[in-house]
Amino acid sequence: MALVMAGSAVLTGACSGGGSAGGTAAAAPAGSPAVGADESLKVLRDWTDRHNKAITSGDEKLWRDTVTGALAAPVTARVRTYGKLPETATISLANPVLYVPRRSAYPKWFGIAALERSDGKDQQVLGVFVKTGAKDGWRAAHWLTFQGGAPDLAYDAEGYAIPAPDRGLPAAHANYLAKGDATGLMPDAFSANARKAEQGDWTVTPGRFAPGPGPSYALRTGDGGSLVWYGLTQDATLTGGTESGLPADVRDHLAKDGRKPGGTVRASWQWLVIGYAPPSGKGRVLGESVSLTTAR
Repeated sequence: MALVMAGSAVLTGACSGGGSAGGTAAAAPAGSPAVGADESLKVLRDWTDRHNKAITSGDEKLWRDTVTGALAAPVTARVRTYGKLPETATISLANPVLYVPRRSAYPKWFGIAALERSDGKDQQVLGVFVKTGAKDGWRAAHWLTFQGGAPDLAYDAEGYAIPAPDRGLPAAHANYLAKGDATGLMPDAFSANARKAEQGDWTVTPGRFAPGPGPSYALRTGDGGSLVWYGLTQDATLTGGTESGLPADVRDHLAKDGRKPGGTVRASWQWLVIGYAPPSGKGRVLGESVSLTTAR
């Protein structure tokens, strides 16, 4: 099982922010939206400021106030390994499109597509923001770069996105990665490659794959399916290789603590995934990224 260390979502279809912009209008409104139009712009500005302070400080506490769920562990690991980043790593968000469901109770959440600008470069991102309680701030729970647009979403009569079940897609993806069970999933090339048994000159013993941490987030698509943001945790054991043959992030993680790999390395990774679950039949992965969280 290979350990794929980076990736980006390649999504197809049209990305829109309301029923009048290409999605399917459906369902009578019920409940208040997770975030209001005026508040949402403030949320994005505030979060971007917190992100930029955290990324240039190397302070784990600042990151804990900025990210949550499946984003938390890989960000913490990166900070512990590489420390603060230069000012050129700060970002701004342009042309945001929000996918806001009705959520009267906490936790509240909404999806976003935006253009992330950093160090003179632009990339499209698709993410999820979460507010766990009335006194908590909005934090990012999911964040992926992507190309193209997400599948058309369904909207209610007032233009709000409609929450949907994840239809078991996270569990189906985990089962495929762990066992090769494609019963509920049409595997993408990224996931198929992750099942290889070698990484450099190391042999990889498949370990545990599980959905999480944190819940999945899903919105109804125009055809009645679900667009799903979710995380997967991966544990694996690498044996029999050389230090130079280790993945760079594993090697850096060990070196930070002055450790050598020896003959066996146990490591964990966090997957961030966006997928599509149809009304019936197999789901498919639209894109993913994989980041190291621990190595010993």
